[in-house]
Amino acid sequence: MSSQILTTPPAVSSPRPWTFPVATSTATRAGTPVHVFDRPGQYVATVRVTIAMPLVAEPRELEGIATIMSRTLDEGTELRSANEFAAALERHGAAYGVDVSSDALHVEISVPVSHLAPAVKLLAEAVTMPAFNQADVGRHVTIRLGEINQERANAGYRAREAFAATMFDPSTRRSRPTAGRPDTIRPLTNVEVAKFYRDNIGPGRAQILFAGDATGVDVAAIVDEAFGDWTAEAGPALETPEPMYVVGDRIVLVDRPGSVQSQLLIGCPGPDRRTDIWGSAAVANHVVGGTITSRVDTVLREEKGYTYGTRSSFTAPRKGGIFTLSGAVRTEVTGAAIAEALKILRGARDGLTDREVSEAKDNLIRTAPLRYEQADSIAQQVGSNIAAGVPLDFADTYLAQIAATTAESATEAYRGYVGTNGLLVVVVGEAKDVRGQLEGLGDVTELS
Repeated sequence: MSSQILTTPPAVSSPRPWTFPVATSTATRAGTPVHVFDRPGQYVATVRVTIAMPLVAEPRELEGIATIMSRTLDEGTELRSANEFAAALERHGAAYGVDVSSDALHVEISVPVSHLAPAVKLLAEAVTMPAFNQADVGRHVTIRLGEINQERANAGYRAREAFAATMFDPSTRRSRPTAGRPDTIRPLTNVEVAKFYRDNIGPGRAQILFAGDATGVDVAAIVDEAFGDWTAEAGPALETPEPMYVVGDRIVLVDRPGSVQSQLLIGCPGPDRRTDIWGSAAVANHVVGGTITSRVDTVLREEKGYTYGTRSSFTAPRKGGIFTLSGAVRTEVTGAAIAEALKILRGARDGLTDREVSEAKDNLIRTAPLRYEQADSIAQQVGSNIAAGVPLDFADTYLAQIAATTAESATEAYRGYVGTNGLLVVVVGEAKDVRGQLEGLGDVTELS
């Protein structure tokens, strides 16, 4: 016979104050800013080069050229072939990555600090001395064309594509796919790609970030050794224009024969990080649709059983944001799910409660240290801040905005955008089974 020993659980102390890591900033001989975030114990460091490159710089008839250029940076350089470059990365245990956003090119490596110097030289080689061989560029054009076919078979991608094309005026770059369309990708050769590189990539547009354990390592000197002699023809980056939205209540139905569920994407224009309500908007989003306990999920998932889950968010590049709610529902309840979602989104304009806002603030603030625990997450966040034109430590501003949010200010931030000028509803699914369910919800535009 065993006896149960009653114990008193340990006291849980209040979380300690937390701020985003502080950078030590210098510059290379070429004038490129270098920001070092020393994170003791993070022995796998990330070095990221963020280069201002708004997609409005792409020729309209060659959209997607920035993506092809970015993907071929490491496909051979002036010093080594693509296979030799890949082998060199492997010798140093380095992981290489590249990304193109609406406003910038990001190129990075993650590598053990003990191999930092040679790995940074490889990163510089890819960024400053790409070869753009005809065969390599041609191969990536072919790969991209294949990807487009795969993307268009994906309901989520089709929803995002239709949403962008409908939300933004056709003259706005964001109305069209970031990585281009078949008619704009197919004509690309290494000649156009090399010219785009020369016109848009240079030390005056770049900033270099290091996050990791810098103990006993002169990071600034290593970066300067690799990037200090970088020269280029590129002038200042074009300024990203304000996006032109098309507003109003609208429904777009994209036919996807054979679908057993409907992919939904509902949204409208939103704020961006230049506004002082960005943090309050995040709190409001968390309450309405940003988490498994949100208002939308409570009804659509828990009460109605229409979906495995939905999520909403306020997202924004450098200028002009959007609010979106997305998720998949069973085909037979498509109309009912849309009606419920619209009811909840519009109803939230009437006000958020003190309890909802308090819980959302606690979650967003107290999970911040975990979100930025790894070196790569710090580098990626700062790269995003640079691309968006906000300070390196914008995370602190964001968290301060959240901490200052009240039920009234969260409601005001939400009400200022969501539903103010209508909501766009995109449905991707079996049109013949969905069409009738949309009657009474609004005018419907059908796309194939």
